[in-house]
Amino acid sequence: MKRLTCIVLLASAICFAGCRTTQYVPVETIKTEYKTRDSIRHDSIYQRDSIYVIDRGDTVYTYKDRYLYKYLYLNRIDTVIRTDSIQIPYPVEKALTRWQKAKIELGGWAFGGLICIAIILLYICIKRKGG
Repeated sequence: MKRLTCIVLLASAICFAGCRTTQYVPVETIKTEYKTRDSIRHDSIYQRDSIYVIDRGDTVYTYKDRYLYKYLYLNRIDTVIRTDSIQIPYPVEKALTRWQKAKIELGGWAFGGLICIAIILLYICIKRKGG
């Protein structure tokens, strides 16, 4: 029993051990910031302040007129666009060899083949029971 425990621990240690350290590769993250300022300004202003006094018989009328004319509006929109690139390191595993890539590809084809065989066997079983 001790021997089996040692073998299991040794096998798990080998499975979890790696041959190479993890390398970090910087990946750019782009951040865009928009700032907009809208300003309306008056260019020409004409102001008149007048007081009129009219005397009609026993009544005195007083008119106070204040006029403010704004002839021209200046509308200005300023937009500032700032794009900032921030590099964030991400760990990259070791690249696969050709043999590992071939095994992955063949595994996909084998799984597809198994599904086709299962469909064919299912079709044959249904046909035999039905007829």
